[in-house]
Amino acid sequence: MTTESFQDISELERFLAERNMNGFWNSPRSSEEIKPALWKWNDIYRGLLAAADMVPMSQVAMRTIQLRNPGLELGMSRTLHFSIQILQPGERTKAHRNFVGETRFVLKAPPGAVFIIDGEPFPMGEGDLISTPNWSWHDHYNGGDEPAIWLDGMDARLVSALGKALNEPFPELHQPVSRPEGYSRHTLGSARPTWIEHERPAAPFHYKWGETAAALGALRARETEMDRFDGIRLTYTNPLTGGPTLPTYACEIQLLPAGFESAAHTHNSTTIYHAFRGEGSTLVNGEPFDWTQGDVFVVPPWSEHRHQSGGRTDAILYSITDRPALEALGLYREDA
Repeated sequence: MTTESFQDISELERFLAERNMNGFWNSPRSSEEIKPALWKWNDIYRGLLAAADMVPMSQVAMRTIQLRNPGLELGMSRTLHFSIQILQPGERTKAHRNFVGETRFVLKAPPGAVFIIDGEPFPMGEGDLISTPNWSWHDHYNGGDEPAIWLDGMDARLVSALGKALNEPFPELHQPVSRPEGYSRHTLGSARPTWIEHERPAAPFHYKWGETAAALGALRARETEMDRFDGIRLTYTNPLTGGPTLPTYACEIQLLPAGFESAAHTHNSTTIYHAFRGEGSTLVNGEPFDWTQGDVFVVPPWSEHRHQSGGRTDAILYSITDRPALEALGLYREDA
């Protein structure tokens, strides 16, 4: 083996560059940085209503407002993001499926508004969470007389980083309803049919707000049992595995009793929050982010943070976190 001589390091670097190589000592530094950020509901809602008037569904696959992190070119984080979608009375989206895992947290919906996932109708109700695992056929229909609004949680950035986020349209404009309402809840409950097999590690599921609120209320009544970092926190479990909501991320909801102030901690997962009820403040790396009902904010990885609710009423935060993906890869860390 012969060693080619170079006059200096710049000549070596030119040699490498001409052959699509680079020395690690000369690696460029990314200017992108996930920053803590907060989006006010009044701004989001104003944009949604204007989009509903100005953007016809005939021209778009879905009518959403995407939230952008000021430190990133795209999205709210490098893995997860929220979009807020509005569907007017009588409107229906085009059916499709993709490699992105999605969850939908309903903010407002009239009777008659439904998500249709793999042929099953899921009626929308305020505070409901409906999961749409990747590669599930889905479309949405508002058969009510008022707008339907929900948060779309997605792992799109993570999926794009790991491969191509494939998207396939349904053979027809809309998918037919082939299963009765409640099919998933009845077949994935405590008493399950033995002959039904599921091809994917997650299945569409409807987490109804009434049941979630009852669980929060039962724990709130005891007052003594709560997480010192997150108050009374629940995770929406995967009915097939008992694990996180989807393999890549978990949906969670937490109640912060009036006047509650959490301890500070850090973790290397990303968390995106929606203030579902009440008001409060989250201190992120020493910077306060004051939130009220409807606001959305993001806590970047390895950012010290703590929550404080307002002093008058309990506050409720809904969130999504990529912690399950990190745990599956043996990469998750946290520190109090």
